[in-house]
Amino acid sequence: MTSPRILVHRTESSLDEELRNAMASAPNVHPVFHFQSDLRGTIGAAKDLQPSIVILEIGEDFETLKTLVEESIAAAPDATIVGVYDVQRLPASSTESSMMMRALRLGVEDFLRRPVAGSDFRQVLQRRLAPRRKSHRADGKLISFISNKGGVGKSTAAVNVAVTLAMRYPDRVALIDSSLQMGVCATQLDLSPDTTLVDAWQQRDRLDESLLAQLMTVHESGLHLLAAPENAIEASEIDDSFLSRILLMARRSYDFVIIDTFPLFDRTVMAVLDLCDQAVIVVENVVPTLQTVRGFFSLLDEVEFPQHRQRVLLNRYSTRAGGPRASDVGRYLGRNPDYVIPHDQRVILAANTGRPFVLNATRWNKAAAAIRTLADDLEAFAVAPAGGLPLATVAAPQQAGGDLIDSVALEDRLGGELR
Repeated sequence: MTSPRILVHRTESSLDEELRNAMASAPNVHPVFHFQSDLRGTIGAAKDLQPSIVILEIGEDFETLKTLVEESIAAAPDATIVGVYDVQRLPASSTESSMMMRALRLGVEDFLRRPVAGSDFRQVLQRRLAPRRKSHRADGKLISFISNKGGVGKSTAAVNVAVTLAMRYPDRVALIDSSLQMGVCATQLDLSPDTTLVDAWQQRDRLDESLLAQLMTVHESGLHLLAAPENAIEASEIDDSFLSRILLMARRSYDFVIIDTFPLFDRTVMAVLDLCDQAVIVVENVVPTLQTVRGFFSLLDEVEFPQHRQRVLLNRYSTRAGGPRASDVGRYLGRNPDYVIPHDQRVILAANTGRPFVLNATRWNKAAAAIRTLADDLEAFAVAPAGGLPLATVAAPQQAGGDLIDSVALEDRLGGELR
């Protein structure tokens, strides 16, 4: 008896029982079905479950079907892609045979017609259960930089890490500025893009990897930037579903995709979190920021974003103005910072002049060394086997000079909440 895993993407739950009933009389095959109705959920399930068969509902939206087929193959390369359709629901301008030809060109390999007959389903299983795809290009890694507090240097960190990786892998690193309301990555790179996410949205009906590459602005480091819209009005029509499509497409085209986000927990950030392999949560050792970010961690728990995909970056670390020590920050947050970038005024100056700090920093500079360490770990993570390597935890640097605030003082300032 076999129990193949079958992932089903559908828009209505009536298909669920139909498929189960079709297999009820099969004596030796008992499939384990997993049903999804949104693109991000389907791709995530394909990656996690590695199903033998992926069943995709075919309707009028062939652009979404194309994305689902490509991403399912990338996520589960040994799976067979099967299309299921209702001939009564095909567009009036489309015949059954023309629909099949179009779906075959997209990568669909077999078909089920509704209502699904048990004999048809069993024949598909007999034909398609043997794995056939053995070689495929590995997906690139999606790394997001997030924070629910503005002004912590999130964009600066994202830009410098992206440039560091791009200098090692020219033309293989993309930076996507998804801060739709107020993106600053282009400014920090001293670029004046002719195209932005708005152009991608306007060309969404014919958008593919080739066109996405044309919409990128190339930096001297070899970094490819997809810039944020010039203003919030231009960005108003871009939704989380389209951003998900952009990220999935970029992952197929680049080894590393760095995503900068707006400091607000909305549907756009949720779309990024759903797809990203790692989220770098940027904080500063400033008391109000620490209070805010602890609530942010609770919010991430509520939406079930796992801690093993989170990394905490303590940015602009300094104790000279009475800021808490890194150990105190770790105690208050309930987790130690994974990375600590010490405060360096030259990082801010570089951002203001549009020349990323890492381009000219000496090899002995502590801030640049911390950025390189983060890039090193992302590089190791990208080539790790399935499951990934844990990113290294970097000990907090000891700041020479200046007074260090003690735990008691920090507890007083945080209202006695430090444990």
